[in-house]
Amino acid sequence: MNANSDRFTDRVALVTGASRGIGVAIAQRLDAEGAWVGPRLDSPVPLETPWRR
Repeated sequence: MNANSDRFTDRVALVTGASRGIGVAIAQRLDAEGAWVGPRLDSPVPLETPWRR
């Protein structure tokens, strides 16, 4: 992780398409950088999605 690992702390991010592809990667990155991620899933997935810490 780099020096900006907490640059999204106390911020909320709504990520569309967070169940697959680039949406997962974006959600993972924002989560790793401290954001509260609100996924907008375009297909059914379990409550525990693979990108959650």
